[in-house]
Amino acid sequence: MSVPSDFVSLGALHRELEELFLLHQEALMGMDLPVARERLTRYRADLTRHLEAEEALLLPELPRAGRIRGAAPELFTGEHQRMLELLAKCQDAVDALEPSAPDYRRAVLRVFDMESTFKHLEHHHSLREETHLFPALDRVLDGPERQALLAAFLARAEPPEHG
Repeated sequence: MSVPSDFVSLGALHRELEELFLLHQEALMGMDLPVARERLTRYRADLTRHLEAEEALLLPELPRAGRIRGAAPELFTGEHQRMLELLAKCQDAVDALEPSAPDYRRAVLRVFDMESTFKHLEHHHSLREETHLFPALDRVLDGPERQALLAAFLARAEPPEHG
């Protein structure tokens, strides 16, 4: 992603992450376990890097916007932690899938149920950022500050090229 002119544009990164998770789920639905595992591992690494960049670079700037109902920095970091915990459980469940097990299809369904819980949290979290965090940062940072922070965020958050 080239450096955008505003933080609201970072919503596109959320869509890219969501797409990668859906590609994992499509592979799982097709019972292509090696591809499902690889895509989930990649998604988890990409999401972790994204969340860490938000915590290191964006959230420290949020208090400059004053108090925003439903957008305290601790709320975002708490959601990040919960998302990563749930995602680790999903990865463990996918890694434990054994195609030769008699209940394999039911085990896959249980994974989808677990992932549904994760996706619900992730969706609401992204919506909160796109509604509160990103517009607040656009409001309180001037042009040069905004550009510098966006460039630093993208440099830290963007995944390495996947071959």
